Amino acid sequence: MSTTFLRRSLRRLRLPLGRHLLTFTSLSSAGLGETVLPTLSLIALVRVTGAETSGHVIFAQSLASFWFLVFDPCLERATQRFVPIEQERTGHGCALFLRLLRLDAGIALAATVVALAAVLGAWMLGILSADLALMLVLSVAGRGVMAPYGMAFTGFAIADRLRVSGLLRVQGALVSFGLSLAGLFTGGPLLYLAGQAVGALLVAAVLCLLASRAVAQSLGPAVGSPRLPAGMLRFTLPTSIGTIVAGISDTGILTIAGFVGGPPLVTILKITMAPGRFYATLATPVAAMLYPRLAQAVARGAGAAVIKRDIARTTLLMTGGGALTAAIALPMLGTVITVAYGAEFADTGVVAMLLLGAACVKGLVCWCNVLPLATGKPGWRLAYLCAEAALLVAALLIAAWTATAALTTALLFAWGRLVIAILGTGFWITSLRRVITSESHVRLPDSAARPTQSA
Repeated sequence: MSTTFLRRSLRRLRLPLGRHLLTFTSLSSAGLGETVLPTLSLIALVRVTGAETSGHVIFAQSLASFWFLVFDPCLERATQRFVPIEQERTGHGCALFLRLLRLDAGIALAATVVALAAVLGAWMLGILSADLALMLVLSVAGRGVMAPYGMAFTGFAIADRLRVSGLLRVQGALVSFGLSLAGLFTGGPLLYLAGQAVGALLVAAVLCLLASRAVAQSLGPAVGSPRLPAGMLRFTLPTSIGTIVAGISDTGILTIAGFVGGPPLVTILKITMAPGRFYATLATPVAAMLYPRLAQAVARGAGAAVIKRDIARTTLLMTGGGALTAAIALPMLGTVITVAYGAEFADTGVVAMLLLGAACVKGLVCWCNVLPLATGKPGWRLAYLCAEAALLVAALLIAAWTATAALTTALLFAWGRLVIAILGTGFWITSLRRVITSESHVRLPDSAARPTQSA
C-alpha cells in the first residue's frame, strides 16, 4: 500500500515539474533568441557603419522606444490580474481580453501618429537633419507595430500556452533578424530600420491572432461586452507609471546618454549592457511563469503561505543561476567583446563585467516586478521603480559631469548601477513580509460560481 501511494505521488510530482521545465526552456530559448539575434544585428551594424553612425541609429531607436514607454498604458499587467477574476465572476474573461487588446492597439496607433507628426514638424523647422528624421520615422513605425506584443504574450499566459508563445517569439526574432540584415547589406542603416519595422508588423499580426484564439479556447468564446472591472483604472495608472519608470533603466539611460555623451557613449553602453540582457533572459521567463500563478492564487483567495513558497523557490533558483553565470561569463567578457566588435572596444570589458554583475544581483528578486501587481499593491512597485530610476539617472549625470571620456563615463555609471542593484535587492528581501498580507488577497463571494461554457 505504501509503495503504491509513493509511486502515485512521485508520478504526480514529475508531471507538473516536467511541464514547468519545458515552459521555462521554451521561454528561455525565446529570450535568448530575442537577445542574441539583435546583438548580432548590432555587431553587423557597428562593423558596417562604424561607431558614429551606429550611435545615431541606436539613439533613434532608444528615443522611439522611450516615446512608446511614455504613452503605453501597459494594460498587460492589469489584464493578467483582472481577466482571471472576471472569468471567475461572470465567465466573460475572453470578451474582456479582446476588448483590452483592441484598446491597447488603438492607443499605440494614436501614439504612432503623434510621434510621426512631431518628427515631421521638427524636420520642417530645421531641428532635425533629414537622415536623423528618417531614422526616427522608421524607428517609430517599427516600435509602434510592436506595441501589442505585450498583450499577445499575456493572452498566451492566461491560456496557459507560454510554451507556444516561446516558440513563436523565436520565429518572430528570426524574421526580424533576417529582414534587418538584408536591409543593412542592401541599403545601409535606413533599410536596416525598415527591415526591422516590416518584420515587427508581420510578427505582431500573427501573435495577436493566435493569442486571441488561445484565450477563446481556454476561457470559452467571447460573449457580451463586459465593462472594465472596478478598480482597474486605479490599478493600471501606477502600473503604467511604474513601467515607464522601469524603462528609464534601459531605454531611458541610452536616450539620456545620447544627449549628455553623444553617439560614442550610446554605442559603448549599448554594447556593454548586452551581457546583462543575456542574463535577463533567465530572469524574465521565471517572472513570466510566476505572475499567472500568483494572480490565480490571489483570485482563488489562496493564503500567503502559497505565495511565500513560490517566492522562496524563485529566489533560490536565481541565486544558483546568477552565481553560475558570473563564474562562466565574467572571465571571458573582454575577449568576446574585442572579437565581436573590434579592438576599438577592447577596453569596455570591465564595464560589461560590472553591468552583468548588477544584472545577476537584481535577478535574485526578479519576482519584485510581479508580486506587488499580483497582490494588488502596485504602489510598492511604483515607489521602488521611481527611486531606482532617479538613482540611475543621477549616476549617469554624475558620471558624465565627472569624466570627459565616454569610456570613463560608462565605467563610473556601471559602478553606480551595481551599488543600486545591491541596495534594491536588500530592500525587497527585507520588505517581502509586508508586501504579502491577507488584506491584499481578492476573495470571491461564495455565491459567485464560474458559469459553465457550452461546447
